[in-house]
Amino acid sequence: MKTIIRLLTIKNIVLLGLVIRLIFMIWGAPIYYGTEDYSVKGGDTYAWVDCMQNLIHEGTFTSDPNYEDGKFFRPPGYSFFFMPFYIISGFNLKLMFLMAQIVQVLLDTLSIWLIYKIVKNVNGLEELALASGILYCIYPFAIVWAPFLYPETPSIFFLLFSIYYLTKPDSISSNILSGALLGFAVLLRLQIIFAIIGFVYFLFKKRSSFKLFFYKPTIYFFFAFLVIYGSWPLRNLCYGKLVFSQVLQNDKHFSADFMAYTSYIWSVKTDHNPQFEQIIHGQKVEWPKASYLHPEDSTTLDSLAILSNNCGRGFSYFKASAGLIDKPIKEENECTKFIAATFTRLRAEQIKENPFHFYITVPFSNLKKALFKISLNGEKSILVKAVSTILFSYRTLFIFLGLAGIYINKKRQMISNSFLISILLYFILWYSVICFSYRNMEMRYLLMNDILLLIPAGITLIAILEKVGFKLKTSE
Repeated sequence: MKTIIRLLTIKNIVLLGLVIRLIFMIWGAPIYYGTEDYSVKGGDTYAWVDCMQNLIHEGTFTSDPNYEDGKFFRPPGYSFFFMPFYIISGFNLKLMFLMAQIVQVLLDTLSIWLIYKIVKNVNGLEELALASGILYCIYPFAIVWAPFLYPETPSIFFLLFSIYYLTKPDSISSNILSGALLGFAVLLRLQIIFAIIGFVYFLFKKRSSFKLFFYKPTIYFFFAFLVIYGSWPLRNLCYGKLVFSQVLQNDKHFSADFMAYTSYIWSVKTDHNPQFEQIIHGQKVEWPKASYLHPEDSTTLDSLAILSNNCGRGFSYFKASAGLIDKPIKEENECTKFIAATFTRLRAEQIKENPFHFYITVPFSNLKKALFKISLNGEKSILVKAVSTILFSYRTLFIFLGLAGIYINKKRQMISNSFLISILLYFILWYSVICFSYRNMEMRYLLMNDILLLIPAGITLIAILEKVGFKLKTSE
């Protein structure tokens, strides 16, 4: 045990994190994701790639040059992340993907060091800084997302990099870098913008309320953030639309029929499956009990499922992607419009006639899933199901250890209380938005909050160890 404690240096922890991530990328991920080509398995990767390629080869950042709203389909952060690898690789996508994977693994490894330094910046004890680094080093969901080509890993890195500069002693340069890095992190993953409330609170605690927006380094922080993030809505305005986030609807997978379906299904339940999979496979759809407000709703929903499978444009693209049909429906049609209009009407009826279910039951079911999800959706092998249950249970445990650590720190003062409150504010705001408003409950959207909670989770673990008589001593 003493030998292990002597090895607890940040250099060794970072090195261990790199080894774990490389092993997972090469050997573990193909097993976990079920394919050698796992890095782009989710399908969304090409949305950013298409935008990047159209910018380089056609001169316009758009998912589809033939579709007007394609210009607003995705924020540009992850496309810009890909761009240097695309150019260096000589426009070879396979090589670009490999290079991006390696860099994401390296960035996630550097995030271990960033967490350590952040804790030190806010007067955290050395043992807490190391504990936080260890927890991120071995955090399963950081590891499994690192080689997967979605913006989760780089967005976490740039968020932590921004916090690193935010927590350094006040200077114009550190505030400019913090604001710019946060702006780019938001362009990678839009939900990071809700961290702003935590940033403002932390800055407020550093300065009086009067000085907050007049103190020069703070002004530079907001200016840098607005320059980087603000370039996106400003650019969109130049194309005729003031879009602060994204316009997901397009003329392919996210056509009006599919978008209206998701808005409806999230008004009656938490997940869009199994109903979505049943629709595209032509199976009998098991609509939730809450769907049946009127006697005729049963017939309406059954006919909508058949129409969605047969002639819904967006659904046809998902069928083609799943290999269920050869070609999707490429032309706009009245069937798609009818499906969209009917799902939209049914959703409006849910809001009007079943408000308690819409405003209370479903959102709190979302919150329950956000905190206590323990398994993956869909058909999975017994091994993958067992592993996923362990991983999600681990995640839930550390969410509550983190929340407990924020409370424990009030007395123990192992780190700046204002910093932990800023983490808590971000957690509360984003969890509220995603559960009660946005409702697209993909667990990766919560990863940023979960990782920040690892810092106060370290406080809880240290308190528990000391309670049982184990005093953690570390070497610098």
